[in-house]
Amino acid sequence: MSCAASSCCWPFCSTTCARPPLADAFSSRMSSDVLPLSNGELLIELSRFGGSILSGSYCGVPIFRSTPTGGLASQHHGQEASFPLVPFGNRLEGNSFTFSGNRFVLAPNAIDPCYLHGDGWLAAWQVVSHGETEAFLRYVHEAVAPNPYAYEAVQRFTVEDDRLTVTLSVTNRSGFALPIGLGHHPFFPRTAGTRLIAKAERFWTEREGHLPDRPGPIPHTLEFERGNLLPRRWLNNAYEGWDGKAVIEWPEHDLYLEIDAQPVFGHFMLYSPADADFFCFEPMTHLPNGHHLAGLGGLTIVEHGQSLTGMLTFSPRPISSLKDLE
Repeated sequence: MSCAASSCCWPFCSTTCARPPLADAFSSRMSSDVLPLSNGELLIELSRFGGSILSGSYCGVPIFRSTPTGGLASQHHGQEASFPLVPFGNRLEGNSFTFSGNRFVLAPNAIDPCYLHGDGWLAAWQVVSHGETEAFLRYVHEAVAPNPYAYEAVQRFTVEDDRLTVTLSVTNRSGFALPIGLGHHPFFPRTAGTRLIAKAERFWTEREGHLPDRPGPIPHTLEFERGNLLPRRWLNNAYEGWDGKAVIEWPEHDLYLEIDAQPVFGHFMLYSPADADFFCFEPMTHLPNGHHLAGLGGLTIVEHGQSLTGMLTFSPRPISSLKDLE
């Protein structure tokens, strides 16, 4: 029996998945704004709204938390399965920063008092191309004084060999250099047995306003280098010195997900409310509030006409397949 049969898609099938017709796989969600990608086993839905991922599953098992709202970031902030962080991620304290002797101000853009997560997640992206296994999205942001950021962002999504690859790039269209960052904000299912493996060098505590406070050693309960369950408490912390590799395990579903990031992604955020059925593992090129931290918190100074680019891959596999290799 194959994964095309609903009786074997949960918790996981033990045989090779058949390739379902693309229209059938997404018939319940198809619209002109939903962009499906599929290679049979791995099914991904994208939206031009927010340049976001709406859902993802492998043999019927979710690898992202599916959006309950249709994924319109411009109407439902942060309800997607994942959204891009451009031209930088997380919060900007005081909604302002000083760079090269000039002070710039950015207006709050969500219910949070701080400017949050950049612009891309709240904008409609142009669908440059879309096929069965690949999509290319583009967003152009014009500067509106005193916000200095003018840029072009592009995303390329590909599904190949049971792997989702996301390439994100931002080109500075302002007339001068600016600090720029990249990131993606995935929401993952959180089960009782969810286990995270990720190696980093330092941990940042959180202060008022959900901003990073101080760096220090990683607490034992939040150390994931050798694998650890997620503690049942509020989590909203930045990690730096990430080696670009992470694994999420869902033993209840015989499923794990490998995340690989290019070296430009040297940080991640870990977020989850205490009683949530999801958590966020957010690869980023910089720390939150980097404009106000030493060394710009890892933000990259990008000259006019130059670009910052990074690639992430998400590869789901059955946990039982590891035993087969032993």
